[in-house]
Amino acid sequence: MSLSNWVVSGTNADLTQPLSIILKNFIVSKWTATTPAAANIRFRNDWWDGYGSYQIHFRNSDTPVRVLNLGWGYRQYDEYVMVHTFAKTSGPEAPVESENMTLEIQRIISENKDQLQLVGSVTKNSTMQIVQINEELLSRATASIWHKIIRVWIKYWKTAY
Repeated sequence: MSLSNWVVSGTNADLTQPLSIILKNFIVSKWTATTPAAANIRFRNDWWDGYGSYQIHFRNSDTPVRVLNLGWGYRQYDEYVMVHTFAKTSGPEAPVESENMTLEIQRIISENKDQLQLVGSVTKNSTMQIVQINEELLSRATASIWHKIIRVWIKYWKTAY
């Protein structure tokens, strides 16, 4: 058995996409909130671009991936994805949609913490948890942009083959 090839546990393949894209697709597929509805949100993997009133961006964290050897042929990976929510308003008050986006992301992750599909349709080979939420106001002369940063910890396992 060669220990040079690692695959996501329960599968015969490694990750084919960054976790930020996997998490984005998962959140979009589970979104049920109506204020704002998924159709009114720009889900992206880059940064606020000023289009529309609501955006959610999923970005890989700058925190290095932590790899733990758990024994011969078995590893645990700890990674973080930063989820940035943006809500634009013309007034000084935070729009209710800003909080609703955060609550919907929290709901999706807490109800599906072991359902993230890293490779194919296999589940229960990872867990995810929100570990931090920060909020800031980005003001401009014509609008206020409410920005929240949600740090999601994703832990998954790989086996050697």
